[in-house]
Amino acid sequence: MSPLLEQVLADIDRLDPQERLQIVAHLVPGWRQQPDLLAKPKISRKDLFGCLRGQIEISDDFNEPLSDFAEYMY
Repeated sequence: MSPLLEQVLADIDRLDPQERLQIVAHLVPGWRQQPDLLAKPKISRKDLFGCLRGQIEISDDFNEPLSDFAEYMY
């Protein structure tokens, strides 16, 4: 339960009955709607393709052999 809801429920006793009904009428529809937690976001591959363009740089010697592995190379 959220801290705000806890505060509202703690303070609801000080309200008159009409105000209580207004609060309950406002809160009940939100409780009845179950969020779809398993819904997958609708992102296509086209949206992701090229999204990091210009943010990643590869050095010119990327394909050169590494000196650390020289003894394993023949």
